[in-house]
Amino acid sequence: MNLKTTPFSISENKKKYALSTFEEMGVTINILNEVTKYHKIPSGNFYKFGVVVEGNYYWYFNSTPVANDRTKMREIFTAILMVTKPNEVPFIYKVKRL
Repeated sequence: MNLKTTPFSISENKKKYALSTFEEMGVTINILNEVTKYHKIPSGNFYKFGVVVEGNYYWYFNSTPVANDRTKMREIFTAILMVTKPNEVPFIYKVKRL
C-alpha cells in the first residue's frame, strides 16, 4: 500500500501543534492537537489522518475526514501503522461535522 500525502497548507503550517499518545483496544494512537491559549480538548466525531516526517506535517486522503466513528478510526489507523516507515509518525486529527 502506498499512501499519498498532501502537505499542510500555509495557514495550517502557521499553527502550533502537539502530539499526544493514548492506547485504545490494543492500538497505540497518536493524536495531533492544535496548541491554543484555551487548552481545550479536541471535539468532533470525524477523523482525518496524517503523518509527521522530519518535523513536516502531511495529510493522508487529501485532508478529507474518512472515519466517522472510533471503530473505523482504529481500523484505518492500524492499517496506516502497518505501512509506516521508521522516520514517520502517523496521527489522527478530530474535526467537527463539515
